[in-house]
Amino acid sequence: MRCPFCNALNDDGAPFCVECGARLSGVPASSSQSAPPGAIPQQTVLQGRYVIEQKLGQGGMGAVYRARDLRLSTVTWAIKEMSQAQITGPLELQEARAAFQREAELLAGLSHPGLPKVVDHFEQDGKAYLVMEFVPGDSLLAIARREGLPFALPRVLDWARQICDVLDYLHNRPTPIIFRDLKPANVMLTPDGRIKLVDFGIARIFKPGKERDTQAFGTLGYSAPEQYGQSQTDPRADIYSLGVLLHQLLTGYDPTRTPFRLPPANQVNPAIPQHISDAIARAVNADPNARFHDVRAFYQALTSNQQVILQTDAPTEMAYPGMAVSGAVGQTTPISSSLPGSASAQPLSAPLPTTGVANAGRWIGIFSVLLMGFATILVVISAATTGIDSELAGAGYVIAFLPFATGPLAFLLGLIALLSPATQKTIRGRQHAIVAVATGLVTGLLCCGIFVLVGWTSS
Repeated sequence: MRCPFCNALNDDGAPFCVECGARLSGVPASSSQSAPPGAIPQQTVLQGRYVIEQKLGQGGMGAVYRARDLRLSTVTWAIKEMSQAQITGPLELQEARAAFQREAELLAGLSHPGLPKVVDHFEQDGKAYLVMEFVPGDSLLAIARREGLPFALPRVLDWARQICDVLDYLHNRPTPIIFRDLKPANVMLTPDGRIKLVDFGIARIFKPGKERDTQAFGTLGYSAPEQYGQSQTDPRADIYSLGVLLHQLLTGYDPTRTPFRLPPANQVNPAIPQHISDAIARAVNADPNARFHDVRAFYQALTSNQQVILQTDAPTEMAYPGMAVSGAVGQTTPISSSLPGSASAQPLSAPLPTTGVANAGRWIGIFSVLLMGFATILVVISAATTGIDSELAGAGYVIAFLPFATGPLAFLLGLIALLSPATQKTIRGRQHAIVAVATGLVTGLLCCGIFVLVGWTSS
C-alpha cells in the first residue's frame, strides 16, 4: 500500500509509513482523502463546517474550491487545497506544508481591499486547507479568453492603478512582501470593477542582505530573470511582472513564447502612446537596476505623458548563462500558451527606423522648401530694389521652377507614407512622413507667395 502523505510504498497492513512515519492503519477514510488532488467531490464536508460546492481552479500550488459555511449559512468561502501530486518524499512534504503555513500566516496579517482576507487554515486527512474570502468575478485570463485581446487603454490603466496600489502596500510593509507571480490568472476583477490579487503560494518576504532566493518560483514569461537563481528578488521583480502583464493586455503578445524578450509595445500595437510603451520597456528591462525603483514611479510614468529614460545597454537573456529556465525548481506551467487576439511570437528583430517612402518624402521636402525659400528671398530683394524684371528676380524664377515640381511630390510621398501600415511599425517613419507633408505644403505656400508678389508689384 502507498502512504497517502508521502506516496512511499509500504507493506500491506503496515501501521506506519517506512519513509515519513505517518500512521497508515486506523486512519478513518474520507472522501477528501481518497480523492486525487483537485478532485474533492461536491458536498464533501471539511472540518465539519465547510461544504464543497464547486472547484474554481487548479494550478501548480493546489486547487481552489467554493464552499458554503454550515455555521454561517449566508457566507461563501474560497478554500484552497495544497496539492501533493508532485511530492515524492517526506522532506518535500515537510517543505510544502511549511510553505502553505507561511502563506496562511502571510495573508492573515494583511488587510487591503485588493487582497482576499484569510479567516482559517487547517489540516485534514493529510491535506492542508486555507479558508479565505470568496472573490466573485473572473480572472483577467478568463476575461481575455472571452473578449479577446488587446484591451482598451483606459481600462488597462485603471487596472494598473489598482494593481500598483496593492503592490505598493505589499512592498511597503515593515518587512516587504514580494508577490512574484503576477499574471492574468492571478488577477481577479469583481463585478463592481475592483481588482484583487489571488494565489500567494509563491509570495515571499524580502530579507535585505540575502544574495539569492533559495527556490526559483514563478511562471516563465511573466517572472523576472532574477527569480531563476541569479539573485534575490525584491520589489523590482513585481515591477517586471506588472510590465509584462500590461504589455500583454495592451498588445495581445504572448510573453511565454519569448521569455525576457518583448518587442516595444507600440510596435505591436501602434495605438499605444510612446511614453507608455517606453515605461513598459523600462519596467521589463532584464537588469533590475534599470527598472523603476518602485511601483509609484512606474504608474507615474504610465500616466504623466512625459518622456521615459531608457537604458539601452542593459543585459539581455544572454547575460544569464547559468539560468536553468526549463528545469527551474518550482517553475509553474503557464495556464494559457496563447489568448484570443494574441500576436504571433516570432523571433524578434530590431524595428526599422523608417520606411523608404517616408524618408524619400522627407528629404525631397526639405530640399524643396530650402530651394523655394532661397528663390523667394531673391524675388523679394529684387522687388524691393531693382524690380521684378531684373536679372536677380529672373534667377529667382529659374530656381523656383524645380521645387515647384518637387514640393507636391514630397507632399504626396508623405501622405502615402502616413496611410501605410508599414510606416506605423517603424520607429521614426511617421515623423518623417509628417515632415514630408509639412515641407511640401510650405513649399507650395512660398511658391504662391512669389506669384502674389509678382502680381502685386506689376499692378
